[in-house]
Amino acid sequence: MRTWRGLLAWVLAGILGLALLAWAFPRAFRLAPHSWTISHNEAVAIAQERLRDLGAPVADAYVVAVLDSGLLLERRLSVSGEVAAADPRLRTQVVSWLVFVYRPGELRDNWTYQARVSLSGDLLALRVQTDPQAGAAPIPPRAARDRADAFLLAQGIDPALYEEPQLRSQQLAARTDLSVRYPYRGSAGLPHGFEVIFAGDQLAGFQPWVEDPQDREVQQSLRGLQFIGFGQLAAIYGFMLLLAPPFLKRYHEGEIGVRRGGHIFVLVAAAALIAAAVGARADSQGLGLALATRQQTTWFYLAATVIFQIVPTCLLGFFAWSVGESVCREHWGHKLAAFDALFQRDWSNATVARSSLRGVAAGAALAGVFAAVVLAMCGTGASALVSLLLQGNGAWRGVQMAGQILANGLPGAFVVLLWLLPVSIARFGRAAGTLVTILAGSIVLFPLVLVAPLRWGLLLTLVCGAGLVLLFLLYDLLTALIAGFFAQALLVTWPLLTARDAHLQLDGWLPLVLVALPLLASLRALGSGREFFYRYEDVAPHVRRIAERERQRVELETARRIQSSILPELPPRLNGVEIAHAYLPASEVGGDFYDVLGLDDGRLAVAVGDVAGHGVSSGLVMSMAKSALAVQVTFDPEVAAVFATLNRMVHQTARKRLLATLCYLVLDPRRREIVWASAGHLFPYRVTPAGRVEVLESVAYPLGVRSCLQVEPRVKALEPGDTLFLCSDGVIEAHREHAEEPFGFERLEESLARHVHRGVEGLRDGVLADVNGFTGTVPREDDQTILVLRLP
Repeated sequence: MRTWRGLLAWVLAGILGLALLAWAFPRAFRLAPHSWTISHNEAVAIAQERLRDLGAPVADAYVVAVLDSGLLLERRLSVSGEVAAADPRLRTQVVSWLVFVYRPGELRDNWTYQARVSLSGDLLALRVQTDPQAGAAPIPPRAARDRADAFLLAQGIDPALYEEPQLRSQQLAARTDLSVRYPYRGSAGLPHGFEVIFAGDQLAGFQPWVEDPQDREVQQSLRGLQFIGFGQLAAIYGFMLLLAPPFLKRYHEGEIGVRRGGHIFVLVAAAALIAAAVGARADSQGLGLALATRQQTTWFYLAATVIFQIVPTCLLGFFAWSVGESVCREHWGHKLAAFDALFQRDWSNATVARSSLRGVAAGAALAGVFAAVVLAMCGTGASALVSLLLQGNGAWRGVQMAGQILANGLPGAFVVLLWLLPVSIARFGRAAGTLVTILAGSIVLFPLVLVAPLRWGLLLTLVCGAGLVLLFLLYDLLTALIAGFFAQALLVTWPLLTARDAHLQLDGWLPLVLVALPLLASLRALGSGREFFYRYEDVAPHVRRIAERERQRVELETARRIQSSILPELPPRLNGVEIAHAYLPASEVGGDFYDVLGLDDGRLAVAVGDVAGHGVSSGLVMSMAKSALAVQVTFDPEVAAVFATLNRMVHQTARKRLLATLCYLVLDPRRREIVWASAGHLFPYRVTPAGRVEVLESVAYPLGVRSCLQVEPRVKALEPGDTLFLCSDGVIEAHREHAEEPFGFERLEESLARHVHRGVEGLRDGVLADVNGFTGTVPREDDQTILVLRLP
């Protein structure tokens, strides 16, 4: 019941989001087309028909139709709404179809005809390009005025709405060109209108003109937007370079599989290639190559797009999934279940249905919030630019938009949600890591920057990116993916969905249906109770290895905790002797142990030992040795008896070649005397208050080598303030990365002499600091145990 209430809440949120979008979008994007009725093919047909007014049609023409947007004009009109209200034709120039007609084999700039058609079918410009070297008779000004008036009336433009025309001439080598310029009455501070152009006495067409006195200020407000495309491309290359090293490392360690990554690569490549192929002819119109024909320019643009954009994007998707999946499965494997079900073609289950429903509803809500926030920003001087919203130039705009959303969205989502987010949380904590992810990844997670100035557009991107990151944290990957894709699809297709042409509406619905396809395929299973579960044969080999290593890690961590709980927490003072100790475990379960026991007669029994090797077996022997030591000291703490008992225990219970070393001493604080012996362990050190370091040598076989161990206890008189230092071989053998030189005895003795005046804790900390300074960030390969005692 709780699940159903949550899903109903999401459905309600989606409905409210759609209502908010329908209300806020036309108010935020005030210059968006309201009566879009002309599709790509219809614009081409209108242009070719009307171009007959200027000359004969071109045989075997190469026709390019571009959805052209006037970014400067839109920014100006959005700031000065009274200008757009004064001249309805001016707002139709913000977004319109620009059609070029080329003769076969011509260069890009050598078009024959050019026409501009509004989205409602009005003709805004009509041009024929003449040879500047061709001669022609001049046209009298009066004749030019009469022919211009008649031509504009034939194109549906009433010259009476314009002021007295201005004539401007341009002298060429063989003729004089003339333009008859009609300024619009009541231009409201933005001079504009239409001009009719004559090449000599030949009519060359007409076109709109705008002379904005605030052009410089408008350009400055839009300057940052020109770097958005470059910044997103740089982000692709940057993230790809960041992901390549961990991919190689984890692949070498067997933690990464490439099969699903290969599927992602192919999926992104297919979507990107389809989008590029559909729009290549129009998108390449802005590319100028000196010697390439217009057809060759299209192919060159397509090849460059594949090499410099599509291939890096596909590689980013491959690296991001491969590395991100490996990282994410370690802690958030359940968040990938619904997405995995899609690739295993198991769509008809409640797991996919819930995630898809939440994603579609959240996407609708996010799109509504996006439009509402844009509307609020417009009240602060920002401009919502529909010029940046309308994507796709090809005849099949829906196919192109769907391909772009999928090809650009998948790699970005994998980078941010599967890799950057878990890595940032692991490094900075949940709150700070989430914030870092939003700040660093929103530009690729939700790449729609539709507001000028740039700072407002980036702020809006951060808001939407934060929503998608939170959806992933609260739910799963599929929910966040569908939400992001559906929100983007709603925003970029809204002008198409509200168009008055069935073909345009179909283009608008196509991306939405594609994104919602998982929901449509699984909706009937929403109440079935059938969940998606991983079967063993469905789990990729590298995922099994990750799970096995995680199981081993948990077991080792448990063993280390048990081991640490066995080792004692020593008091700072016992029987008048100051004590400091440190135990730093290695990455595996080790065999170090230590203890300081107070005897009834005031003496101290002190031991530091090390069981050879690592792993659970060494830890078990260590725990037995530690327990045997405590029992033996209770009955007979003398040195010879302790070594005999522990040697017998290790020899009888441990497997072959599992040895143990032990340094054991009995300290008498009142008599200032120690009795000690060492069975294969590092010798203890005596350090005087003046800093003189003395090695207390004692030689014997390690525990467990022979059934009967012979030790010779040594006796040493001490002075007031003397310090005894015992440690394990992990201190001496610590080394730098990729170097064999150990920390060594010489450095240890120098460290003891340097830090002895700091007290027992200062000496302990100083030695550890010197060891860490020597090794750097290299993980410990062996336990490091230190025990420091100082006489009063």
